[in-house]
Amino acid sequence: MSAKCEKPTTSILDRADACALLHQGGEADVYELSCGEDRYALKWYHAGSRFDDSVVDRLKHLNVPGLYRVRESGVRDNTAYLVYDFLDGVNSADVPAMPVAVALKLFRSLVHTLDLLDKENIHHGDINPANVLLCRSGAMLNVVLIDCGIVGPGALAYAAPERFQGKPASTKSDLYGLGMLLFRWIAGVDLLASQDYNELAAQAMAIDGVDISSRLYGLGCCSPQELSALEPLWKALLRESPENRAEDFDELDELLEIALDSMGVGEVTAQTALQKFAKDLFAEKMGQKFPTEEKSVFPYRKCSGENEKNNLKIGILVFFGLILIALVIAVCVGTKSPDIDETGHLFLQKSRSLESGAERDSEMTIDSVPPAMLKDLPTPATE
Repeated sequence: MSAKCEKPTTSILDRADACALLHQGGEADVYELSCGEDRYALKWYHAGSRFDDSVVDRLKHLNVPGLYRVRESGVRDNTAYLVYDFLDGVNSADVPAMPVAVALKLFRSLVHTLDLLDKENIHHGDINPANVLLCRSGAMLNVVLIDCGIVGPGALAYAAPERFQGKPASTKSDLYGLGMLLFRWIAGVDLLASQDYNELAAQAMAIDGVDISSRLYGLGCCSPQELSALEPLWKALLRESPENRAEDFDELDELLEIALDSMGVGEVTAQTALQKFAKDLFAEKMGQKFPTEEKSVFPYRKCSGENEKNNLKIGILVFFGLILIALVIAVCVGTKSPDIDETGHLFLQKSRSLESGAERDSEMTIDSVPPAMLKDLPTPATE
C-alpha cells in the first residue's frame, strides 16, 4: 500500500538514514533509527495492536523523570507506530535475578515515576520487565519506563485480574503489575506462567492463595530477613480484589522505605550495591555504537521531499527537450516564422485599407450615380 505523508519533511521516519531491528515482540517490533547524530527507537506495531492516542498525545508534552520521551506517533502504511528517544540501556526482561536491596532501590524509583504519572491521571496499563529499561548514568543505575497507553491487557502474566475482564487500566491495576515485576526482578522467573489466556486469567483470579514467600524460599534467592521484609509488599500489591491493594503509590513508597529499613539497608549500602550491579551488568555494553553491520530494511515506505524535487526537475527537462526538438524540426523543413515587427506592419496596412474602403462607401450619394444607372431604376407610382 502507498504511504500517506502529510508532513514528510518533518517526520523522523523520513529523516532516518539507518535502521536496525532490536527486538521482535508479540505486539510490535522495535527498531533503532539513526538520523545523523541523533538516535531514536521506533515501535512498529503488528496488525491488531495499537495504543491509546489520547494518552500518547499527552505524553508528548510531559517531561517526567524516569519516563521515556515520545517524539512522534501516527499511522504509516496502515500501521500504528511510536518514535521515542533511544535509551542506551538494558531491558530488565534480560536481566538475571537481582539482589533484594538492588531490586527494592530500583523499584522505589519506578514507583516515584508512576506516582507523577498518576497525578496527571495517566495509567501505564502494561507494567512488565520488557517495559522497564535499566540505564547507566555515570556510576549510577536508573530505571526508565516505556510504552504507556497500550489498548488491551498487555503482557498477560502481569495483567491484573480485572484487566482480563476488559476493565481499563487504573492505579490499582498498575500496582498489581508492579508486584509481579518485583517478584520477577528478585526471583529471575515469572510468578505465573502459561501459554493459555484462560489459564493465566484463572491463575490471576486465584492469586490470593499463592504463598509468594514460600516460592522465593524454594528458589533460594532470599534470606529469612529479606522474606520477612517483603511480605507486606506482596499483601499490598498481589491481591485479587483492587480494594485490597495499596491505596496509591504514596502508600507503596512508605512500605518500601519500611522494608529497606527492616533489612538494615541504608542509603550508602544501597548505592554501593547499585554501583556494583551496574558495573557487572554493563561490563560488555559500554562503548557500543549503532550496529551498522546489522542494518535492517526500513519496515515502512519512506516519503521524502527529494522525490518531489526530482520529479520537478525531470518535468522541466522534458519540457525544454520538447521545445528543442520542435526547433530542430522547424529548421529541417525550412519553415520560417515571420518577424514580429513585419507581422505588425502588415496588420496595420490591412487595417488602413479596410478603413479607406469604408470611407468611400459612405461618400457615395445619388448625385454621384451615373445617369444610365438612374434610368433603369424603378419610379414610384403616382396616384
